[in-house]
Amino acid sequence: MNGSTHPTSSYPVSAYPGSASSGFTLAAVRDHWQFFAGFLRRPWTVGAVAPSSHRLARAIVRRLPLRRAGTVVELGAGTGAITRQILARVGPHTAFIPLELDAHHVALLRQRHPGLQIQRASAEHLGAVLARCGRPKADCIVSGLPWGNMSRQAQQRIMREILATLRPGGRFCGFGYVHASWYPSSRAFREMLERNFPRVAISPIIWRNLPPAFIYTCR
Repeated sequence: MNGSTHPTSSYPVSAYPGSASSGFTLAAVRDHWQFFAGFLRRPWTVGAVAPSSHRLARAIVRRLPLRRAGTVVELGAGTGAITRQILARVGPHTAFIPLELDAHHVALLRQRHPGLQIQRASAEHLGAVLARCGRPKADCIVSGLPWGNMSRQAQQRIMREILATLRPGGRFCGFGYVHASWYPSSRAFREMLERNFPRVAISPIIWRNLPPAFIYTCR
């Protein structure tokens, strides 16, 4: 994507898991199976057994000024639960660049969003990816990464990339799981956020997600 247009999904809202009208659809089952299969392949990078719920994804994007953003990045797009919500809210001239490492998830995202610039890359290479796309700085960075599953060294490498590519005044937003809040790695990540961002806001718990989660927004 060159920042001139953004694609819209040809899938109806009811085809996505977690939406109010979805029920237990075939597409929902397929998404959950794709995500669970990704967890089995790479549990240390996926970090959950189900994709983010519609409620969680919507709560995340509501915290971001997506419509007026020049460049939006998603780290760890997975099967696209948050991706779709971002696409519905970015402006007509916003460059949206999702990163995803799992090859099966990348193939699924490219099938669903053929005009979207999906990057199969690690968040540790965020700066290089953005430079390659002609967008060295981002206004908003959305994280779907399992920070609680990472070593402190990996957390620090990715955070350096985020800090180097986020514009002054930009926003970094993501979520964590309640059950993992007291993991040493999760606590280290929280301390890292507070060291590097002057403002860190934590949302109330979103119970209607598997597992229950909360959102952090940093400026």
